[in-house]
Amino acid sequence: MPDLPLAVITAGGALVLALLFTPLMMILSPRIGAVASPRERDVHSKPTPTAGGVAIFVAVWLPIALITRGNMGPLAGIFVGSVVLLAICLVDDIVGLPALPRLVGQIVVAVVAYVWGVRISGVTDPLSLFGTYRYLTLGWLSGPLTVLWIVLVVNAMNWLDGLDGLAAGVSAIAAATLVIIAWPSNFLFVAMPALAVTWACLGFLPYNFNPARIFMGDTGAMFLGYMLATLAISGAFKAPTAVAVFFPLLVLGVPIYDSISTICKRLSQGKSIYEADQQHLHHRLLDRGLSTRQAVLVIYAATALLCILAILLWMKW
Repeated sequence: MPDLPLAVITAGGALVLALLFTPLMMILSPRIGAVASPRERDVHSKPTPTAGGVAIFVAVWLPIALITRGNMGPLAGIFVGSVVLLAICLVDDIVGLPALPRLVGQIVVAVVAYVWGVRISGVTDPLSLFGTYRYLTLGWLSGPLTVLWIVLVVNAMNWLDGLDGLAAGVSAIAAATLVIIAWPSNFLFVAMPALAVTWACLGFLPYNFNPARIFMGDTGAMFLGYMLATLAISGAFKAPTAVAVFFPLLVLGVPIYDSISTICKRLSQGKSIYEADQQHLHHRLLDRGLSTRQAVLVIYAATALLCILAILLWMKW
């Protein structure tokens, strides 16, 4: 199993760095123009700094760089892709980018991860849940499906980031689940980054929970989506004893459901899938009379239940 001291350094470092760097970004964000002004579909009522994702990025990768001494091995591709994505998203948070350049950037960083070996090599036959386990290799479909998976999760997490504390809390729960699954298999390069993501999000939450003093912006939401998407198809999830893509689908079930249901609604109404509206899951909960905090807690609970189910199914295999 991974050394406990490394885990303590990773978790503690991520937490402390998030707690320290987030207030710094609260000061720097307005100076670089990364401020979210209230819009009709938003729930915040005053301009709010929106580059908190930079603090999360630093809180995740600095401890990883420390414990690996810069030799990130299998994590190198994820790191390089996340740096490119951070730059694109920071520009988006400051000046705003059209949907197409953002999509191209997401595809590029997904390809970077794939080239470095982060890929969906196979999937579990769903029928094997009720009988003999069967793992189906994908062959040439591995590339397109890996890119599609990463782009889907990146956008799903970005679209979920519509209420104070929502994306950070969901990411913390999902990342903690990846730690629980990867740790016993000694997949250090999955468990440690997932642990860093968990505690970086928890360190960010005190500033981001309702009423939020800072938002993570696209910089944070897409970065967290990228980390979860890539880590979920690495390590333990590539082993024949794991249920391949089925576990990640459960762990990230809430943002994926929100993304797919929103896309279907927009297409049925003849809208662009990137046209902003109030049809996301959190908007529908607010329409039912829930407060912002209540809606966030409901989605936390749904995420936790799916993650517990994923852990129980993983233990079965």
